[in-house]
Amino acid sequence: MQKFVDRAGRIWIVDIDNTTLRRVKTLTGVHLLEAIDGDLITRLSTDPLLLGDVLYAICKPQADQQQITDEAFGEGLAGNSIDDATGALLEALINYFPESRRRLLRKAAEKQKLIETRGINAIEKRLDDPNLVDKIVEDLERKLAVPSWNDSSPESPASSGSTQVP
Repeated sequence: MQKFVDRAGRIWIVDIDNTTLRRVKTLTGVHLLEAIDGDLITRLSTDPLLLGDVLYAICKPQADQQQITDEAFGEGLAGNSIDDATGALLEALINYFPESRRRLLRKAAEKQKLIETRGINAIEKRLDDPNLVDKIVEDLERKLAVPSWNDSSPESPASSGSTQVP
C-alpha cells in the first residue's frame, strides 16, 4: 500500500484492487487499466485536476470516514503533495498488476519521469537565456510592424503595378 500526505497534513492510503477500479470508473469515467497501453500515465502525471478526481475516487472510503468532501480533498492537493500523490498512485497502480505487466508499467512510468525531467531542463535552459526577452520583443515587433510606404515588399503600395504618379 502506498500513501501520501496532503498539504493539510492528512495521510491518505492509496491501494488499488478490483473494487477500487470499479469505483474510479464509476465516479470519474477513467479506466485505470488503460495505464498499460494508453496515455493514462502521462495524463495523470500532467493533469492535476484529473489526478485529484482519480485520487478522491480511490480514497473515497477514507474521505467518507473522515467526512471530507471532494472539494476539501482537492484543497489538500497543491505543491509537493501533487508529486507525492502522483508517485503513490503510480506505485499502487503498478503493484496492482501481476509481475509480467508490472515490469511494463514500471518502464512506462520511468520513461514518463525522464520525459518530464528533460522537458523541465529544456524549459529552464531556455528561460535562463540572457537574450530571451530581447528575442521575444524583437519577434513581437517584427510581427506587429506595419510596412512603410518605402518598403519594397509585395504588399506595399510602392511595389504594386497600379502606382499613380501625381
